[in-house]
Amino acid sequence: MKLLIAERDHHERMALEWLISAYSLPVSNVFAASTLQETMTILEKEAPDILYIELDMIPNENWALMTRYVKSFCRKIIAVTAEATFARAKQAIEWQSVDLLVKPLEPVKIRHCLQTALSHAASRETVNIPPSFHDERLSYRSLFLQEEQTAGDVSLMLLQTENPKKLTELVRFLTYYPFRKHPVILPLTDMVVCLFRSPANDMKEEAWKILRDWEAASIEPLAVVIIPPDSGKTTVRDMYQTARRLLEVTFFIGYRQVILPKTAYECWREMDPFLTPSEQREWIDMLNRFDKQKIKQWMHNEFLHIETPFPNPEMLRTRLTSILAQIRRFMKTYQLDQQEMEQSYMKIFAEILYNRVLYRIVQEMLLFLYELLDRAKQAEALSKKDVIEKGISYIEAHFADPDLTLDKVAEAVGRSPAYYSHLLMKKHGMSFRQLLTNTRIKEAMRLLTATELSIKEIAHQVGFRNPNYFTRLFKEATTMTPREYRMYKGNELH
Repeated sequence: MKLLIAERDHHERMALEWLISAYSLPVSNVFAASTLQETMTILEKEAPDILYIELDMIPNENWALMTRYVKSFCRKIIAVTAEATFARAKQAIEWQSVDLLVKPLEPVKIRHCLQTALSHAASRETVNIPPSFHDERLSYRSLFLQEEQTAGDVSLMLLQTENPKKLTELVRFLTYYPFRKHPVILPLTDMVVCLFRSPANDMKEEAWKILRDWEAASIEPLAVVIIPPDSGKTTVRDMYQTARRLLEVTFFIGYRQVILPKTAYECWREMDPFLTPSEQREWIDMLNRFDKQKIKQWMHNEFLHIETPFPNPEMLRTRLTSILAQIRRFMKTYQLDQQEMEQSYMKIFAEILYNRVLYRIVQEMLLFLYELLDRAKQAEALSKKDVIEKGISYIEAHFADPDLTLDKVAEAVGRSPAYYSHLLMKKHGMSFRQLLTNTRIKEAMRLLTATELSIKEIAHQVGFRNPNYFTRLFKEATTMTPREYRMYKGNELH
């Protein structure tokens, strides 16, 4: 096996090479790269089995190019980052990485990832391009190069199974499928493209027949996107890009679908992915009241009745993680962020990141929440509540009240003001007043960028009676006045 270590830190590269030697892993050649250019050069020259790469070394403008290199020249990827962010998780998913490691790294974890990657690379079934109708002008180049091939009389069919592991089976199925006119079949990382020259007029009918025949042999859901010759696309690459975009609507409508170009699918609707303060308070209330029925109704109304134009799926994934943040606080309040429930929580987080269908994510989240609420009820009966987290939840739910005081928070959690203040300072290193001010300023920053409310209106909405006092505290916290901050963020967006 060949391994390429793409890591900017010289000491970490040396440590990895030492680990491979110490653990006697079956790696015959280890290559090292400290820059992106070195990485691409070695990938192209050596085609390593495993790529261990620091994602932070890849500038945004080089991401698409690097993705092509990774998918062309290596089998398995171990991604590493110093930033445990949703964006990094998305990048690791896009590359179908074995794992995303977050620095600082643990040797045992590195060893496990390397063993897993080596095992998968050794046993991986190669997906060869099947024998199909041959046309030199219809190839992978025509999919990825704009000037390569005009659309002309070409029709494109893109197929994807809901389960990524079924790709090999799908390629085999299409290879021997009795098409009326056999296409050029081009397998990709997680889907298959079929290109037809002068196809029959009833492509939709044939696509439905493929779905029926596939499901007769496999219960795995399949989606098919069709781009006909008269779609208005000038090149095969345009057709392919359009098909990929249309495929994303399966997140909302599910698989077992034949999807054609449709105006309502052409663009995503803008939305704010984060919960508003009122929605946060609603979630805090639903969770604290153990209201399963209301939570179910909220989730169904929010996610299962979305009309076109759809919002960007990534925005909805972010919105779901925003809900998870409220759930996380609830878990800590009842000391349920450990062992079995912690593992279940991480599984739900993975569902949000990986699952291709929205209603399946919602279903899994609700099942998790029902179990969590049952356990929280038991914990409530045993008085295992975390007083600090309960008080913070109360502050987050009532910060807009200008009369909110430490006495009110302490009363809500059943402790004396002095004792609660002591616990808060000990655990979070800040006073009640600092926490309240930080919460109000954070919401004010969101309102300044997301709304056109006046400074005075925002001050009142976040709990300040005096706009001048609000402005002074805001500048102390951000080094800018509210108006300067709004202008600065507005310039960033443009």
